[in-house]
Amino acid sequence: MRGVALALGGGGVRGYAHLGVLAVLEEAGVPIRGLAGSSAGALAAAAWVFGHKDPWRVHEAIFDREVAELSRAGSLRALARLFIAFRRPAVVDTDRIEEGLKALFGEARLEESPIPLALQAADLLTGEAVVLREGPVWKAVLASMAIPGLFPPVALMGRPLVVEEVPVRAAKALFPKVVAVDVSNPPPKEPPRTALEAALLAGEASRRRLKALALKEADVVIALDPPFPIDTFDHERLEFVYELGKHRAKERLPEVLALARTRLRDLLPRR
Repeated sequence: MRGVALALGGGGVRGYAHLGVLAVLEEAGVPIRGLAGSSAGALAAAAWVFGHKDPWRVHEAIFDREVAELSRAGSLRALARLFIAFRRPAVVDTDRIEEGLKALFGEARLEESPIPLALQAADLLTGEAVVLREGPVWKAVLASMAIPGLFPPVALMGRPLVVEEVPVRAAKALFPKVVAVDVSNPPPKEPPRTALEAALLAGEASRRRLKALALKEADVVIALDPPFPIDTFDHERLEFVYELGKHRAKERLPEVLALARTRLRDLLPRR
């Protein structure tokens, strides 16, 4: 069968690049046989499947000014909220985002998706990947977007769920030919200046390693590879990342088209 499944990873505002990638593949006539998403990739996957393909429309629905303010370096308010958060489960609540997701998806459920859709999160207590295939779309997206410490975990299936990495295996469970889209920032070039920076960079390095292992299981990888770091909540970069996503998709389009044409039986190991 012709076509591919897509695995869309997280990256905050960089996730709007996913909608640019999907726009290029749709225009090129690539059959999308399944979509798996995590964090911003979950939002993009669900939005595209349920007909919300305009990145500005999606952004307008979920934009939270307080969250956006956290990206401003040196913001006293952001620092104050951070210190207060040491006595709370999360830096900010998600009421505004939840309201926007409900407005965007209404009563839609994952099992009603016109093409196979899987949204991936992780159990905060065990670290186990949790693939969501049923239930309200808005709640599954919210769970997949829950950055630990920043947003509170979302209770689903009796488990506290938070953000997970690029869901390549979840995509392969939908359809065996997988294109992964990685919207990560480039690695930092300067060493940490404080103990806190060192701790954060260590966590980021661990996540990069896990993401690299996941990406090896994809057949084709489209990397956003931004020319400079783009902050998770820098919403002023929306148009830039959307257009960069389209550009990167066009660069890898020949490989995607070749994969889409590959027969499934040709992917099986020969005896």
